[in-house]
Amino acid sequence: MLLPPLPSRTRSRSRVAVSVVAVSAMGFLAACGASDQDQQDQAEPQSQGTPGSAEGATEPGEPDREPEGSAASPEGNAEVHRPGALSEQEKLEVLLSSADLPVSPQGHSTYEDLSYFQESIAVEYTHYQDSFDETECSAVMDRINVDLVGEDPRSGLAHAYTLPAVEGSDQEYQPQIYVWVLSYDREVDTSSVWHYVHENCTGGQLASGTEEVEIEPFSVDDSAGLPAEGISMVIHRNGEPIDSPAAVRHSMTLDFGDNLVMLSAVGLDEEDFADLAAVQAHKLADYADRLDDDA
Repeated sequence: MLLPPLPSRTRSRSRVAVSVVAVSAMGFLAACGASDQDQQDQAEPQSQGTPGSAEGATEPGEPDREPEGSAASPEGNAEVHRPGALSEQEKLEVLLSSADLPVSPQGHSTYEDLSYFQESIAVEYTHYQDSFDETECSAVMDRINVDLVGEDPRSGLAHAYTLPAVEGSDQEYQPQIYVWVLSYDREVDTSSVWHYVHENCTGGQLASGTEEVEIEPFSVDDSAGLPAEGISMVIHRNGEPIDSPAAVRHSMTLDFGDNLVMLSAVGLDEEDFADLAAVQAHKLADYADRLDDDA
């Protein structure tokens, strides 16, 4: 699932204009996508349309086109065992936990009901098309969660973490991290979805007046041999990045056999997010290694 819209509190100082509210994550990556809740509610974040789950989803608008340059088959990485649908206990085991985070979270919510994903994440919104120029990119971003989640997930589990406010920041925004997994009865392949996003959104493809959202592909140097792909989003005004942690968002997916894992964050810099992504990838790879050992 993609990231949630900017909370109203972030607009108090630098006046992040209404158009920016449309920037719902995964990102992406990873959690919500249609609420304008206040910052004090972040201890128990409400999911909306975050980094969605994918299960061999088709490329929007061009289902028969062959994806190019996707990260579905990373070169130079050892092949990882592709597991079947994970049980609830296995999901808890392989997802990032509080102990994996750089600091202890101040808030943590867990969602286990599949209806949470179907009703809060796999929903097509119109935030981007309403707030930015109507382009193919804005249309793609409004439905990316639907395309990632795809059809008929069997089960899912999501964690939402709220971290302490960024030290030294004059804004009291608390970074948010979302991680979830959906399981299917078929192998997951999100490469075509991400290829379509990159093709239509890379660079400054979302703009409204003096505001622009810069979207760039996000790649993980150490994905432990797993197909990993995503995006980074930075909100600009008058050609400069907005000075707010909430204006920096990352989201990515890891295809893991019959499972889709999504990691998204608001307020983390690229290096910190990449470190978390590598930890998540290695937790999955370690689990796959144990499967091989037990085979």
